[in-house]
Amino acid sequence: MKYAIIAAGEGSRLAQEGIDAPKPLVKIHGEHLIDRLIRIFMVNEAEEIVVVCNDLTTEVSEHLRQLQNAGELYGNPLPKLRFVVKTTPSSMHSFYELSQLLDDGSDAPFILTTVDTIFREDDFKGYLRSFKQALNDGADGLMGVTYYIDDEKPLYVGVEERGARNEEGFPRITGFYDTLKELDSQHSTVQTSPQSGGLRGATFVSAGIYGLTPRAFQTLNDCIERGENRMRNYQRALVRDGLQLRAYPFLKVLDIDHASDIQKAEKFLNFSIKMKVLALTRAPHFSPNCVEKDRKIMMAVVEKLLAQGCEVTIKDELSLQKYDLETPDIVLNMGRQYRTQALLLEHFHGRVINSAAALKENHPRHKIDRLMRENDLPAPPLKGDDGYWVKRDDGFCNAPDDIVYCPDEVAVSWTEFEFTKQRKFFPIVTAHVVGDVVKFYGVGNHFFRYFYPTDDGETKFGHEKINGPAHHYAFDAEQLKNDVNRLAKLAGLEVYGGDAIVRSDGSYCIIDFNDWPSFSRCRNEAAEAIVRLIIAP
Repeated sequence: MKYAIIAAGEGSRLAQEGIDAPKPLVKIHGEHLIDRLIRIFMVNEAEEIVVVCNDLTTEVSEHLRQLQNAGELYGNPLPKLRFVVKTTPSSMHSFYELSQLLDDGSDAPFILTTVDTIFREDDFKGYLRSFKQALNDGADGLMGVTYYIDDEKPLYVGVEERGARNEEGFPRITGFYDTLKELDSQHSTVQTSPQSGGLRGATFVSAGIYGLTPRAFQTLNDCIERGENRMRNYQRALVRDGLQLRAYPFLKVLDIDHASDIQKAEKFLNFSIKMKVLALTRAPHFSPNCVEKDRKIMMAVVEKLLAQGCEVTIKDELSLQKYDLETPDIVLNMGRQYRTQALLLEHFHGRVINSAAALKENHPRHKIDRLMRENDLPAPPLKGDDGYWVKRDDGFCNAPDDIVYCPDEVAVSWTEFEFTKQRKFFPIVTAHVVGDVVKFYGVGNHFFRYFYPTDDGETKFGHEKINGPAHHYAFDAEQLKNDVNRLAKLAGLEVYGGDAIVRSDGSYCIIDFNDWPSFSRCRNEAAEAIVRLIIAP
């Protein structure tokens, strides 16, 4: 495999913050950035490595020359190492200089990255394997992407299947966008299936790792001739020219732009994922009509954790004992029993997702309702002319009649009586809101999806029929995401879901919010997001 490294940047921001070394010679764990990449490439089948560095300082070129003369790195023989010294106006122009070394008339693929791209070495091994497979499947490139956004100007990546690894491999890239708004606007016109709703393609940003074939050189030459610059414009040109690009999700990728990024990178690389995980599954009576769906999301997370080297124990919350909490480093808490949360609070002092304290405190619906109203979040009105909903207040809906639609206040009074006297549950009452029912899912700050349940007919109890088929009223999806994220933080939940109603004027209110949904419409990418939450927070 051929590898190429762009090391031509000046590192001006690092210099302004007191870092004297040129960026390629900045050290992470005592190792130069340039040496780290060369070492990683050497153990990943490097036949040739080419580098471009600037001519503003001789330190980097001299370092590379010394490596050439020594013919080894850390006592291991170097593959063919060539470099060009030239100050360029953009990373795209740096790539153009490298292409003069890479383009030898063969059809040999190559992997290109910038010198300050920080990723875990095991993740890169997986990327290399997938790049080879993508080439075998006819792709022209496999671009590294990540859900982790730590860039001042991220490049958003639109994908056809938005991160779901399907039978054909990794998702096809459909575009590159400077802003989330631009991405959502573009993809809302091309993705029309129920499964493609939500912030379309907003999951991914470019990770600065590019696996390409020589076919990409023609597009590069055309960009240079047109006077274009910036690597992101080149990537857009690849899509315009019809190259088949696919996306490979890294859990986390960092860049070294500021002095503080050095410590951040060292902490990231130090983080051990060989942890012990206890996965607590939900008692069946808390999963009405969703037992299998709830099982599948937990198993999807477990499988991905096992693939990362974690040791995972699966336990039904009904059989949880205090000795089960002696060895885990982290607990995945899908449980809803009061006893489950009490055991975790008393006998486990590590990280719990979702927090036992939060579940114990905020399960009653009236507490979530109060959080919204006290913090100016869009709660449903208490009075209205279109009927009312009477809902079981302890946060658990185990049967269809735990949520009851009432056409008027007389029916409300009778239903409240039934809840309190016959069924021993106190209800919460809110006014019915006319509009589109929207179901949303979230994980932490970076994963958010929404869908219209009436589009695909997938529903737990069928209450959506009161509102009828969705009209797909236009609304501010980014603002909904922000409101839901803020509510999740207030409630102390990291894995969450719920429902909202979008009115015809685009306004909306959040009518339901709960912990750890089944993510049935986006299970695979939700599982990846939960794993990132665990091992790359």
